[in-house]
Amino acid sequence: MQLSCHCGQVQLTLATPPDTLTSCNCSICSRYAALWGYFDPTEVSLNARADSATAGYSHGDKYLLFYHCRTCGCVTHTLTTDKVSEPRIALNFRMATEPLGESIRIRHFDGADTWQYLD
Repeated sequence: MQLSCHCGQVQLTLATPPDTLTSCNCSICSRYAALWGYFDPTEVSLNARADSATAGYSHGDKYLLFYHCRTCGCVTHTLTTDKVSEPRIALNFRMATEPLGESIRIRHFDGADTWQYLD
């Protein structure tokens, strides 16, 4: 499965899609309108056409770095920081090059308040 920013400078490839995607309502995810699929970083191949193709942004507790393409601005993925014991990458499935349809269940996460899934 292939995910890509709008201009194609950042491409993410994975062998199999996740069982679920997460829609989070925290202050940043609600602005990005992302649908996150979570993976071990070894399961994902990141291909950026230039070393400086992405830029990272972190806020609050600094547990996550949100990456976007420097050319088109699309938010492509997040990585956990060294403050977290278990490394994880989240891919923004809004960047999927193939339509998802209803093939992957979307779960709703209350990152703004309770830190629990609402469904």
